Order: sequence, then structure tokens, then C-alpha cells
Amino acid sequence: MAGSKRLARADEGLRAHLRAATMAAHDLLDASMQASSGWRSRADYARFLALQHAARAPLEDWLDTHAPAALRPPRQTALIARDLAALGHAVPAPTAQFAHGKAERGDVIGAAWVLAGSALGNRYIARQVDRIGGGVWPVAFLGDEAMLAFWQALRSRIEREVEPAEAAGATRAATAVFAHFLGVSNAAQRPAERVGLAP
Repeated sequence: MAGSKRLARADEGLRAHLRAATMAAHDLLDASMQASSGWRSRADYARFLALQHAARAPLEDWLDTHAPAALRPPRQTALIARDLAALGHAVPAPTAQFAHGKAERGDVIGAAWVLAGSALGNRYIARQVDRIGGGVWPVAFLGDEAMLAFWQALRSRIEREVEPAEAAGATRAATAVFAHFLGVSNAAQRPAERVGLAP
């Protein structure tokens, strides 16, 4: 695979490779998440949080099973549940499993990279939520300092050259995580399968 060969270059690390390999999936997910939830209103924001909880819960379980402590992102579903409760909404029932199976070489770091990297986007969303919600909507999830700290620690592991086998595993898992999020988001756009919230 051409992407894996690129990753072995000394002047390009795993992070750059993963960004290039998943750029289209990332853009597609952003558009789908905005279409299925968004945060233009209180109800939109609650739907966004419900989608995040539905997608993250099985990913957190998978990482708890397969990831060593140093590569296990902080669990965020409890923070999302707290925000939903503050908005007057219950935590949605699980709707999907992360069907990636057993972790192979590189898989854990690829999955961790997607979840940890989302903390950067969450900072941007938090500013929008603060403005739209007049500073009163809860942002325990979006403002999670623990995930941001994990992301900073993870950078030292991913901004380096790795072997092609590890690059392939990380790319495979990262792609699977994006596909998982996209599946949850797309299901929420179908009225019969709303994730825990009325439109």
C-alpha cells in the first residue's frame, strides 16, 4: 500500500500519515454530524451529545479491553451523561457496537489518535456552544482537560517514523473508528432510528 510505504520515511511521522489517510473520512463525518445534530439550538446540542455518547461508549469499551494504560484515552461518556442530565435528557440506549474485533499491531494507537484528536475540534465547538447557548449550556465533555492532556502526551508517540506494519494497523483502526462514528451519525438522520432523542 502506497500510504504505508510513505510512512516509513524519516521526514514524515505517523500523525502526518494518519491525517492524510483519513482526511476524506474526517470531512465526511464532520458534514454528517452537522447534518444529524449540530448545536444551533438546545435540542440540537442535546442530540449532538447523544450521538457522541452512542458512538464513544463502545469505543471506550474496546480500548479498555485492548489498550495498555498509556494508550487508553480518558473515558468521556460520563462527562457526556452529565451534560445531557444538565440539559434535561437521559443517556440514550446503546445503538451500535464497534465491530473491529481483536487488536493487532498499530490498531490501538490508531483508535486512540482519532478519539484524542477530537479534543482539538471540541475546543472549537465549545466556543460556538458558549456563544449560541449564552454561556449556560453545559460543556463538561467539550471542555475536558484530561483528553487534551492525553492528546499532548500521545503526540510524542505519533510524530515519529514507524514501521509499515504499525502504520497499516493504525490506519486500519483509525478508518474503522471514523466509519463507526459515521454509521451512528447516519442512523440518527433516519427518523425511525433517532439516537435517544426526539427531533
